[in-house]
Amino acid sequence: MARRTRTSTLSVVLALAAACLLAQWALTPLSAAFISPRSEQKHVEVPAVLGVLAALGTSLPAQASYNWNGPLTGSEICNTKPIVWLIYPLCDPVFLVSPIYLFPITLIVFGSLITVLNLLIPATQPDEDLR
Repeated sequence: MARRTRTSTLSVVLALAAACLLAQWALTPLSAAFISPRSEQKHVEVPAVLGVLAALGTSLPAQASYNWNGPLTGSEICNTKPIVWLIYPLCDPVFLVSPIYLFPITLIVFGSLITVLNLLIPATQPDEDLR
């Protein structure tokens, strides 16, 4: 008799779960089922657009009044695509304005200067007693 009680209890629980699921589906509008409801917008894109315009505005004067020639301007190597991506500033110096090319150049220049200064000036060497 205990087995029959478990079976009937299980069927009641499953029927109740199915009824709850059907009620949830029936009460949920179809438009809200797949699309989240609209919330109050705070217009956060306005400062982002202003930041992008400010960044673009700083590079425009360099590109507008530009008649510089790099050491490799007009050479064949400036038309070879895989290598030109590495040497764009030598072909067209306006690329020095771009942070993508300027940061590695700056890092190499300052890194080499700091290394040379550390080697030439003994006061910049770490103290042996502190190790």
